Amino acid sequence: SATQGKGQGDLDTVVLKHASGASAEIYLFGATLCSYKSPGGKENIFVSPGAIYDGKKAIRGGVPLVFPQFGQPDKAMAQHGFARSSIWTVCTLEANAEQSVAILGLSDSEETREKWPFKFELKFHVVLTATSLHMTLNILNSGADAFKFQSLLHTYFQIPDIADAAVRGLAGRNYVDKVDEGKTKEETAPEILLPSFTDRIYQATIPGAKDVTIAKQGGSALYAVINEATIEGKVEPVDVVVWNPYEGASPGDLPPPAFKEFVCVEPGMVADFKELKAGCSASVSQKIMPM
Repeated sequence: SATQGKGQGDLDTVVLKHASGASAEIYLFGATLCSYKSPGGKENIFVSPGAIYDGKKAIRGGVPLVFPQFGQPDKAMAQHGFARSSIWTVCTLEANAEQSVAILGLSDSEETREKWPFKFELKFHVVLTATSLHMTLNILNSGADAFKFQSLLHTYFQIPDIADAAVRGLAGRNYVDKVDEGKTKEETAPEILLPSFTDRIYQATIPGAKDVTIAKQGGSALYAVINEATIEGKVEPVDVVVWNPYEGASPGDLPPPAFKEFVCVEPGMVADFKELKAGCSASVSQKIMPM
């Protein structure tokens, strides 16, 4: 099924359910997916116990949608852009035996054009099946001028313990280490461990989907994750951000020791700004398969 509901703070949500027992919940505020449960009821997505549901502040956790900037290169605009703190509309709710689908939309408004003077249409597609959750953020330049943008899905994965977590599949990539003065380094480890504050942009140079596994160190996989980016229908290189703030960098709405329960593995186009011509589309997507 695919229905509208109410979440924390009496905010509007969309709830997807599948016959297998899998479910997902997305807030219209920010189009923030805040729950994805496996058929057995296990929660796969982390939301901070200190998250604020006031319809103003971006929800801490879930899958915040980052657009049109990553971080805050433009200080006049909110960090990570305005998509994650705008009210989206429901475009489509569909369900059949195979899958339940929600599509939410956000277009430019007077408010967004004050911060960023371009016309756009965003569509966030969420597809729930018995075995997976597939999220795609589609970006359409609906104006007459090309624009430059960054975009990313800032997914918080629920894990047993960050001290025992590993991210596999990024060996051989260069990364920007934001915890070490933004130095560029080469990743040589087959398993990326997160023993302390970690904030890295694993840069992509070769077009193609990127398969990443979130696992227990030296042990069983927790999630298989397929990340992808496109521009004008062509598959692009997809950057992958790996982040955990530990206590020292935890923001106010992430009270310690909550940082222990998640790792962020985030697909996007963020290593630099991408150009999108008038009338053209881009996308960032992530498919999550709990193991």
